[in-house]
Amino acid sequence: MRITWVSGNDKPQEVQYGDGQSQTSQVTTFTQHDMCSSILKSPASDFGWHDPGYIHSAVMTGLNPSSNFTYRYGSDSAGWSGRITFRTPPAGGSDELMFIAFGDMGKAPRDPSLEHFIQPGSISVIEATANEVSSGYVDSIFHIGDISYATGFLVEWDFFLHLIYPVASATSYMTAIGNHERDYVSSGSVYITPDSGGECGVPYETYFPMPTAEKDKPWYSIEQGSVHFTVISTEHDWTEKSEQYNWMNNDMAAVDRSRTPWLISIG
Repeated sequence: MRITWVSGNDKPQEVQYGDGQSQTSQVTTFTQHDMCSSILKSPASDFGWHDPGYIHSAVMTGLNPSSNFTYRYGSDSAGWSGRITFRTPPAGGSDELMFIAFGDMGKAPRDPSLEHFIQPGSISVIEATANEVSSGYVDSIFHIGDISYATGFLVEWDFFLHLIYPVASATSYMTAIGNHERDYVSSGSVYITPDSGGECGVPYETYFPMPTAEKDKPWYSIEQGSVHFTVISTEHDWTEKSEQYNWMNNDMAAVDRSRTPWLISIG
């Protein structure tokens, strides 16, 4: 299980969890030069830029499925988070899975004057999801495309991460890329639109390191309970004989339906 957090400190930190276990974080970031632009500067590369700090990520191993454990992250020099309780999803091939799936959520602060583009419904979505998570009836969350709607105004990723913290810190939070994370002119996206504001998937893939093969190939599959999830990118070529199409074909063909009888393709 991977945990990701943001810090102002570039030195590796730790996640401490379970009964005395710990893992050291890998640290990364991105710069203004990583953003896309064109003849006219994009928001992400110019007036919308905001330094993201340092993104820490660590994989917690040795966890039992369908189990609660506590963890904290940080360091003595940078400070520690509080103790957080997390529940792992069921193992692939087990009988039952209860999950929530949604897309196009975005974010909205309590004071909407702070942002250029808000999605007021996001607050009620997170509040309802948090109630389900706290009740113990949710094993996993899938947020499929159009994640934060920062669209090149990078500080809004901070607002979004703060919004989802109550649920993303307590249960599995899986994502898929959307046009408002990836698309930009001359960037390799299928759709030639400025929808990402010049982000071109860089902040998304840094904040949400999914189990993909490599950067800018944001398709992957996982198994939880009785479900095999094939997660695709609608913003990359998925036509017949494309790299993503071949991957989808091979992934779905390899599913053991006696183990995971449900196959859900999302993107």
